[in-house]
Amino acid sequence: MSAFFTAMAWAISMSWWFVALLILGGYAWVVHTWVQRWKQISEQSWSTVDAKRLGLTVIIPCRNEAENLPHLLEDLHRQNLNIEILVVDDGSEDGTAEVAAAAGVTVLSSPNPGKKSALLAGIQQTKTEWVATLDADVRIGESWAKTMVTAAVQQEATAVIGSVALSPHLDAWDRFQALEYGAMMVWIGGGVHAKGLAMGSGANLLFKREDYPTDSLTLSLASGDDTFALEAIRKNEGRLVWQGDVRARAITSGATSWAALWTQRGRWASKTPHLKDEETIVIAVLVGAVQCTLVVWSLLAALALTIPIGLAMLSLWILKMAIDYRLLRLVASAFEIQVKKQDFFEFAPRYVVLVLGAWMQILRQKVVWKGRRI
Repeated sequence: MSAFFTAMAWAISMSWWFVALLILGGYAWVVHTWVQRWKQISEQSWSTVDAKRLGLTVIIPCRNEAENLPHLLEDLHRQNLNIEILVVDDGSEDGTAEVAAAAGVTVLSSPNPGKKSALLAGIQQTKTEWVATLDADVRIGESWAKTMVTAAVQQEATAVIGSVALSPHLDAWDRFQALEYGAMMVWIGGGVHAKGLAMGSGANLLFKREDYPTDSLTLSLASGDDTFALEAIRKNEGRLVWQGDVRARAITSGATSWAALWTQRGRWASKTPHLKDEETIVIAVLVGAVQCTLVVWSLLAALALTIPIGLAMLSLWILKMAIDYRLLRLVASAFEIQVKKQDFFEFAPRYVVLVLGAWMQILRQKVVWKGRRI
């Protein structure tokens, strides 16, 4: 009888292992698609547009950004394209509005709490043909505005999605975040270019004011203004353009701790059930399934303490790392991340911790943004 139960347990374990292989096979196919899409993004060689006939307003919706905001405003004042700057203060308690006013830019107080309300209030005040949004904690180069607008005009775009990268890369923690964030940019950039994805970051986004779908935002959600708007633009047959030129890139810093990173990712993940983009939903489910698979097999190996189960678990981790390696090499090259060999080995276990921690934040309702619970 014990031999029978042993055989049954072995059969069930191997069945689960083959299921795990199928899940990782799906992940490998997704990564392959991301890499191929990214390679298809050609280096655009656009001529310079006539700056005199263009109008651009940069909206910075922000809350408690008195420390970061001056640096971005300095960058905006150095742009080689005439722009208007509008800071929309979302109930800051640290003097953000006063800092913006001292820098000589227009300041508007949001009539209602929340980033989306601040964004809508800013859009209602603009009169230029083009509007861009930036997060207060990013840094940009002096050609950022011209590079973004040039892509919009010459590609006849409704919205231009600029890349965002993390810096500096001082230690393993910084490099992990930079690689993980860069992987998202590869997915987004390639997906938008292939016209298969409506995704982007409001930290670096430009759009035609008259075509911005102000009625598409869900004010009750604290995240997702960028994605909801881009979804609506594509639904209305607008043209989304990816601008991957380094001159249009926005640079920001990563989280300082696991708790901060979990909260950030939990905030981003909280919008997924409200999205209609099929690819985004499929990717979220698949990535979650991969992490759960690795955790379950790790626990099983720890409990069973048998060589076959241990080898089965180890093979799944090695396969995941091999799949990630192809993507991470591309990310490191595209975003100039000075990686070390150990970064490739540490990425998979770190990412499991990231995903599980973000889920726990959501389940425990610990997700907050700027002091406000989501």
